[in-house]
Amino acid sequence: MNNILLLVATIAFAWILFSFAGWLWVFVSAKMHGTLLKPIEFTEKLEADNGQIIDVRESTLYKRSHILGSRNIAAMNFLQGKSGLRKDRDIFLYDDNLRDAVRAAKSLSKQGFEKNKVFILRGGFNRYEGKKTK
Repeated sequence: MNNILLLVATIAFAWILFSFAGWLWVFVSAKMHGTLLKPIEFTEKLEADNGQIIDVRESTLYKRSHILGSRNIAAMNFLQGKSGLRKDRDIFLYDDNLRDAVRAAKSLSKQGFEKNKVFILRGGFNRYEGKKTK
């Protein structure tokens, strides 16, 4: 019985450790390839700049609701180098879970975009406080 409890505790600890490491990796990657902004900071910067707002979610989610003025470029297109974005303007990326936006930022970095021109919404679309479509 003690062996079973020890095994369950070990598996639970390993799962928690693995989950934390995954989250930490995404967070560090976001910092390496762009500027991670809290929702209020993202909204303020977006309103102050004339940047390119990119929703990296799948098109079905984009069609349901998105940030006003954004365009939809699925994360997969970034991986294929087909973003079509201008390098001279700021880029605002968002998704639902941060992972796809970080992947897009990493891809943009590989394509020569400057880190200080890429901004990522921390917390995802649901935490955005600005203007959205229905």
